[in-house]
Amino acid sequence: MNVNHVLNEFSDTLLFEYDCDSARLEFTPAAPAVLGLPDRLPLRSDAGGRTLPEAADKLRRLLRAARPGGPVVKAEVTFLGQDGQLWVYLCRCKALEGVSGRGGQIVGKLTDITERFDREQDLLRRANMDLLTGVYNRSAEELITRKLKQNGGGVLFMIDLDDFKQINDTLGHSVGDQVLVAVSDVLKHLFRAGDIVARVGGDEFVVFLESPLDPDLMARRAKMILTHLERIPLPQLNGPVKASIGVALSPPVQPEYAALHQAADEAMYQSKRASKNGFRLYVSSETQQREA
Repeated sequence: MNVNHVLNEFSDTLLFEYDCDSARLEFTPAAPAVLGLPDRLPLRSDAGGRTLPEAADKLRRLLRAARPGGPVVKAEVTFLGQDGQLWVYLCRCKALEGVSGRGGQIVGKLTDITERFDREQDLLRRANMDLLTGVYNRSAEELITRKLKQNGGGVLFMIDLDDFKQINDTLGHSVGDQVLVAVSDVLKHLFRAGDIVARVGGDEFVVFLESPLDPDLMARRAKMILTHLERIPLPQLNGPVKASIGVALSPPVQPEYAALHQAADEAMYQSKRASKNGFRLYVSSETQQREA
């Protein structure tokens, strides 16, 4: 029995040989069918000035890391398959000793880990998402912290539903859950996909915008949230959904999530103590707060 012929029939494990002199990667016959790759793939970075596809470029960098007689090197590589699906493969390769001073060969295999990768991504998504509403949970705090460090600032809206406990107590938790889902849908609709919407408490939400806003625009956004919450069509409720909102603009110097959260939280509680169903802006400690 020809072992190589049998191995070629496994689509979840693709074998390859790389010739260091010609810089060509030769795959087993299953690779073209599964991944849409040619039998032989040129991997020179300067081949005709052509930009390599991302997967091929990652393979090239991995092959360059392999040393004759050295250990097995590995990396995860994502391919766009013939069917348009993304396939994730674990690539392992090992460089053989050179022959007569020439570059020698590298042998390796690509093992399909797409299913495992998808499971891990799903678990990660579930760990970071609020399962009831589909927005971020408290994990958003870490994400916002990274955004603040990258961009040097941003705007945080803190939204606390008014009299939500009364809804749960009088109408039941199932209605309360419907309210939370509806509020999340409103926030996802009003803000861009790149903005961060999160449920960080029972009836408390935050929205983070990377781009700084002037006070007038921040006020218009807060009013827009309140208006759309009041329009939530839930006949079970005895009245409109109302909320108290605090809005804080991160200072341009050493922005920190803790300080931004504290400022928005303080503004939100001032709004709640004043009249509810309103908002307060907290631009900075040196700026007068603005009440709606």
